[in-house]
Amino acid sequence: MLLSSYPTLHIFYLPSTMNQQERIQAFVEEIWLWYAKNKRTLPWRDLRITDSTERAYQILVSELMLQQTQVPRVKIIFRQFLKEFPGIKNLAAASNKDVILAWRGMGYNMRALRLRDCAKTICRDYNGIFPTGMQELQSLKGIGHYTAAAIRNFAFYLPTPCLDTNIRRILHRTFVGPESPDGTWEKDDAYLLQIAEHVLTEACRHPTYTTADWHGALMDFGSLVCTKKNPQWERCPLTRRGICKASYKVPTALQRKKNSSEPGRSVGSVFIPNRIFRGRIVEELRNASLGLKPEEVGQRICEDWSPRQHKRWLLELLQKLCEDQLLQKKGQRYILAS
Repeated sequence: MLLSSYPTLHIFYLPSTMNQQERIQAFVEEIWLWYAKNKRTLPWRDLRITDSTERAYQILVSELMLQQTQVPRVKIIFRQFLKEFPGIKNLAAASNKDVILAWRGMGYNMRALRLRDCAKTICRDYNGIFPTGMQELQSLKGIGHYTAAAIRNFAFYLPTPCLDTNIRRILHRTFVGPESPDGTWEKDDAYLLQIAEHVLTEACRHPTYTTADWHGALMDFGSLVCTKKNPQWERCPLTRRGICKASYKVPTALQRKKNSSEPGRSVGSVFIPNRIFRGRIVEELRNASLGLKPEEVGQRICEDWSPRQHKRWLLELLQKLCEDQLLQKKGQRYILAS
């Protein structure tokens, strides 16, 4: 995604005579000190849960929720979801409609079906017990390298280097330098994973904290201090101690070009991607137990609805939602998939 224009970045490099190992040690020390005072309380980090399968299940649910949704919303829906499906066997037995209804307010509804299908596989192939190996975890539907590593770190306390958006940003800014004005990075994930491994080895020397604490610390630091926009450099211990390779003010309003490759349509002067309309359709059908006819759907999701102009486009969206098993057609109406 390209930038049409952006303000000048004010970059200054902090003088430092640290070698790489000294930088790693100082970085770990400062992150641990910061975490001790500023750690967030999140329901999926509840250390009172002693059963590793229960922890793994809650981590799996939270990670899929957090992929496209902000933490405050996830905290609310996470608790509601666990009331509906308290364990992995409950989720594995759920219908499409059950999980879609429980996913209300999250968006990106395919995540709900992937989560349920993942639970089915674990119950069928592993007798309801989570595998611990990276290869086995990554073979599960909807689980990539990061989510597999998160399950190992948070549920089983197995030190596993990984990158999410926060960790990637922290490590690159600290050990390489700032991102480019267009948001790209000089070094790729393979390089940053090597740094993550060295840093994790140092972090795990701590006498009381675990790999779960370390990755939680990085995520909290990235969410609260080393943010994508407006990083809190005046509050950043890495900056004050000269650990970061570079510190700078990130532009607050980068004007991005519309991603013309994403399908959608314009409503007035505003381009709305099809994924937004898909979410609106599912939400309307959550509230319509008897289903809706295409014309009724169109009237509810499009403020400029015109059957002559938009009906074909809408029918294609509805057909794709049926193929994705989010909806099904019943006579002349569409309903949530059963």
